[in-house]
Amino acid sequence: MSQHPDLILAAPLWPHGDSSLMHLMRRAGQHSTTCWTQCVDTGLSAVQYAILVVLAEETVCDQQTLGNRAGFDKATGTYVIDRMTKSGLLKVEIDVNNRRRKLVSMTAEGQTMLNRMIEQAKSAERLITADLNEQDVADLKRLLSKLGGLQEPDDNHSAGRR
Repeated sequence: MSQHPDLILAAPLWPHGDSSLMHLMRRAGQHSTTCWTQCVDTGLSAVQYAILVVLAEETVCDQQTLGNRAGFDKATGTYVIDRMTKSGLLKVEIDVNNRRRKLVSMTAEGQTMLNRMIEQAKSAERLITADLNEQDVADLKRLLSKLGGLQEPDDNHSAGRR
């Protein structure tokens, strides 16, 4: 028995017992990153791809809404949006009605990049779920949405995506 009984064990104990949830989450994150880098050759991250997807749907979006939709915090968003703007993928303007608010839109180069990435991102998702059946994928989405504090996906909407 450990000298620290309240310690969350971050190392795998399998096959001798349970693995900690934190260890499993870390391993799943590593697997996700590996699948992304194997399938996506643009050098953009999954967060950057999410930004392009949101802007394809919204056209122009304030930075806070973009962060909520694409799943990043303010500090990360400022850094990522700045990098994407410098690479010519995004355009940022100050809102004339509220000078503290930044409006973000996708450039033609950003649209070209998104078009290039769509099939690659779908391949990454297929790779990450390759060993899961449809019910496993549905359960995983539901649980990750719950853990992430997100609204649970509508059954009809999430069933059509894969």
